[in-house]
Amino acid sequence: MVATAIACPALAGSLVALSRTRRALQRTRGELHRLRAFHEERTRRPSVLSHELRTPLTVVRGSAELLLDETAGPLNPDQRRFVQTIAENSNQVIDMASDLLAEASLESDLFNLHLEWTEMRRLVRECVAQLRRVHTAPIRLDNHGAPLRIQVDPRLMGQAVTNLVNNAARHAGQGVSILVRVTESEETVSVSVSDDGTGMSEEDRALLFTPFATGGSRRPGTGLGMMITQRIVELHGGRVLVDTISRRGTTIYLTLPRTWREPDREGASTSE
Repeated sequence: MVATAIACPALAGSLVALSRTRRALQRTRGELHRLRAFHEERTRRPSVLSHELRTPLTVVRGSAELLLDETAGPLNPDQRRFVQTIAENSNQVIDMASDLLAEASLESDLFNLHLEWTEMRRLVRECVAQLRRVHTAPIRLDNHGAPLRIQVDPRLMGQAVTNLVNNAARHAGQGVSILVRVTESEETVSVSVSDDGTGMSEEDRALLFTPFATGGSRRPGTGLGMMITQRIVELHGGRVLVDTISRRGTTIYLTLPRTWREPDREGASTSE
């Protein structure tokens, strides 16, 4: 009887504790569900915004490119200048929308690289061909050599290369020329974008990979492009290097391993 009397309070205490634990677990599950729903909505919104912006502007850009090709007839110099402005500005907003979508995707817990064997010389050549249609700055391509096949996510890598050229075209200043070069070594494949513009100040260089940065002499934009490029390259096990001198131009190197490897997520900064 004494043992039973002692056991009953102990059992009752255990049941109370168990009930409290169950209620706490239920509250935790509810909070996790709310957080997951919030995260999914936060990820979905940039995707919807990107689609709503890109769809009409892609039509505008395509029409402008047809006019620049004089498909509908010859343009006089003033008309060409006006249409070129339309093409450049619509392309800039399309790129901004792409950057917003890429940021949301890269931050998603469900994000995965879709690696394919990709011929890098061809990928870069196609990117440059598209960019020549929307930028007035001359873009030269040094891309001679045997095919370079490595494993990358071709969509993301194309965006990284495009962002490098866009950065040079928009921030180097008036009258610049741009050189895109593809090189290789035994262990790496590199894409570099050089301009003969004004170069970067120390402040600009420090802000290069900072999203939404507005300091220094950086020109308008989301500031996401270079941060996204760095993230894409790091996900491929590579790095981004910066060589710039104020008033003497800038070269940015995108360097990738020939053999894909899991990125070092705790490594040092990729900018130098």
